[in-house]
Amino acid sequence: MQKSKHHLYIEVLAKRILSDDMEASAIQQEFQRLEAGFFGENRLKQALSDFYFKTDHHIFYNFECMNDNGFSHQIDAILVTPLFIVIFEVKLLSGVLFYKPAQHEFFRIHNEKRENFRNPLDQVYRHQLFLEQCLRKWQITIPVYFAVVIANQHAILDESLEKFPIFHISGVPNFIENIYRNPANSNSNMSLIVANLNRLYQALPPRRSISLDRLKKGVLCRQCDYENVMNYHYGSFTCVVCGAKSRDVLFETLYHYRVLMGDKISNRQFREFFGIASIKTCSNILSRLGFDKYGTKRGTYYIIPENILTWSKKKL
Repeated sequence: MQKSKHHLYIEVLAKRILSDDMEASAIQQEFQRLEAGFFGENRLKQALSDFYFKTDHHIFYNFECMNDNGFSHQIDAILVTPLFIVIFEVKLLSGVLFYKPAQHEFFRIHNEKRENFRNPLDQVYRHQLFLEQCLRKWQITIPVYFAVVIANQHAILDESLEKFPIFHISGVPNFIENIYRNPANSNSNMSLIVANLNRLYQALPPRRSISLDRLKKGVLCRQCDYENVMNYHYGSFTCVVCGAKSRDVLFETLYHYRVLMGDKISNRQFREFFGIASIKTCSNILSRLGFDKYGTKRGTYYIIPENILTWSKKKL
């Protein structure tokens, strides 16, 4: 499964944010929430992979797009079959979960503390309305169902949730099976629906940005959990604290820059971010990398490839 651009941004930012930054703690907490959500989505994927479907099917995970009003939709999973569509919202919550339907109030009690959450039933219902509108626009008639899936097996669902499509992840097969047992009078062109959804898909940009002065500079040591800087010498980087040596950490640092700052990098920006003072050294590194190069003289910049993490080691 692919993480969203926002998730990747926060993942890198959690490594690079200065420890004394006023938002450092909040960023670390957001990263933990995103990781927990991603874990829950993977558990749903496992459950769906183990299910025997009675028809052809296609599943979109982490589906993102914009609606006609300029608002975003981030859907954990969309199951498409010729007979029906199901939208899944995954939550990795703990404690005892409660719902007041008249007030649309969703909350939990955990460690004797009450905490309110954004109502996941309203979230997924919003996605259902949007998808139904798209299907009408595409002149396709097919029922759209939705469900909220709780990925933490230790969570307790209060009786107030019994009448609503919210259940533990172990209930996913039974939920789909019940739809198959009571099919609507529909047999749509699944390939057409999938093609339209593929055209609708739009990877959303990160929901935040940050200035360079709030970040740790330099090539950071993985062995030291990105706390310490590595020095460059004859093509490799060595940690000033633990002594770890690496060549391919260069590509990870370029990836960090690309995620946080964008894919364009000049010699000056390279020196500032990597903590290498020599213009000539940085020019040699950038030349040997073979990136696409644009501009002239001081206006020269390079394009960091999207797949920079997959690059094999190069002699620098």
